[in-house]
Amino acid sequence: MYVGRIVVIGRTKGRSWVGYRVSSRSFPNRRGVIRGETVLVSPRDPKDLEKNPYIAYNCIRLAGKAAVVANGTQADMIAEKIEDGTTPLDAIAFSLTAYGYERDELDTPRIAGVVMGGRGWLGIARKGEIRAKEFDLSEDAAFLVATYEKTEFEAVRVAGMSADEIAKAAFGLDLELPVCSASAFESDDGFTLAVYNPEPE
Repeated sequence: MYVGRIVVIGRTKGRSWVGYRVSSRSFPNRRGVIRGETVLVSPRDPKDLEKNPYIAYNCIRLAGKAAVVANGTQADMIAEKIEDGTTPLDAIAFSLTAYGYERDELDTPRIAGVVMGGRGWLGIARKGEIRAKEFDLSEDAAFLVATYEKTEFEAVRVAGMSADEIAKAAFGLDLELPVCSASAFESDDGFTLAVYNPEPE
């Protein structure tokens, strides 16, 4: 099954985390790069941006005690709203309302997730619909939303005890055309970031 981009939120052994995976038919030549407190997804060939401006963005951004994950620039707005004191649920709802779905040929939905403490949130903006929901991330719980097919918020099994393991687990989900993945895993003093790029640089 091809589901496009994937956002996952979860908690393992008292540590909350977010995961992200790029799955792509049209632009598979992409990678994740850690830049400070963000993970940037971008094409290996910058000329691809001339064909589609939506393929480069921060997919993960840290915001104090929260980690934000999304398939577009809404990640930045959500993080900034949380830093300003907005609740994660309201930050997701506001940002997805402001941006809406992507105006590409597929009307690609925007998806987003946040974890903070033992709570998690997911959101999606589709053509004609915007939804956001809060989750109790009890031990080893994880939830997923994707741009196509898996557009409902559903429980999923993702195992890992570090940022590297979660990134690889997100990449390894049994869904078609994986390209690269990333994660943020809660640590004693914030979050640790990781990327998984299977193609050599």
